[in-house]
Amino acid sequence: MSKVLSPLRPIESDLVSTLEGAVAQRGLTQKIAADARGRNIARILFVGMGGSWASSVPVVLQLQRAAIKVPVYNLNAAEFNALYAGNVGPTDLVVAASHSGGTPETVQAAETAKAAGALLVSVAIDADNALSAPADHSLVYGSNRSITSAKYTLLSELAYSLREAHGDDAGVAAARSALERMPAATLAATEAYEDHLAEIAGSYAFADNLYVLASGSLSGLAYLLSVCYLVEMQWKKSTHFATGDFFHGPFELAQNEQPYLLFSGQDETRASADRARKFFDTHNPNYRILDVMDLELPGIDAPLRAELQHIPMASITMRLADHFESVSGHDLDSRLYMHKVAY
Repeated sequence: MSKVLSPLRPIESDLVSTLEGAVAQRGLTQKIAADARGRNIARILFVGMGGSWASSVPVVLQLQRAAIKVPVYNLNAAEFNALYAGNVGPTDLVVAASHSGGTPETVQAAETAKAAGALLVSVAIDADNALSAPADHSLVYGSNRSITSAKYTLLSELAYSLREAHGDDAGVAAARSALERMPAATLAATEAYEDHLAEIAGSYAFADNLYVLASGSLSGLAYLLSVCYLVEMQWKKSTHFATGDFFHGPFELAQNEQPYLLFSGQDETRASADRARKFFDTHNPNYRILDVMDLELPGIDAPLRAELQHIPMASITMRLADHFESVSGHDLDSRLYMHKVAY
């Protein structure tokens, strides 16, 4: 199929200011954490749909590995309403995310949680919406483009505040210092990756099916790239897998030059990506890598690159969608059903 080039969107002009605005809400996250501690919160539930669900993956992983001794879950809002709502109560912290603040399933989950006495936090573009209306606290980012990287920054700040409030502050000061440098570093990483992203889009914009692999804190981005950016926004067939699961069935599809995109982190899950990469090199070399180790992140040193890797990689993933749009000619904002018909 011939390529239909469209003008490439510029890198979002509000990227740095949006991320700086997220960091600036540190005081609010500390208040939320103090409220949670004061209520003796016994469980933390992150709730959302689609990309908003995926945006909670890194923070849930961080808190599950922390020493706060409070169970933490990431729940699909529709399943929350169907399966979990009945046992939510005053000892729960519910963090409900929706970009618009109007996602029906998430609004229902938030209203149910509030009615049950839970401490409710909303995460959305602004605080003037149905999701924020019942919330005790609202975290906002105010951007229609720098969405996932902003959510990641807000939720990272919340995670550090919750850890501090529960006496687990080891490494928090250094991580927060890195968060303050991350807005500029994220822009630098995104700009430096332009040629690589253009090559990926040029190679795969018209592929019949594109598989995406990731693990750890980057696994939400595999979902986002596959389900949101490729399927929803490009009307392109795509499936995402956990990199570790690749060798438990999905690798049988690595044949006939089937294209793959592989996220490779700088954390402990890198071994899984290396294993997949070695397999591809031998059996199906038609793949591309989005590798944290390749990013230009001035002022961010290891291991903080590993801890905060999802923030710049979220910006790069969104930028890859821009490049797919440019090559395919299919507008990222075009929808056939979403917000167009009753469903």
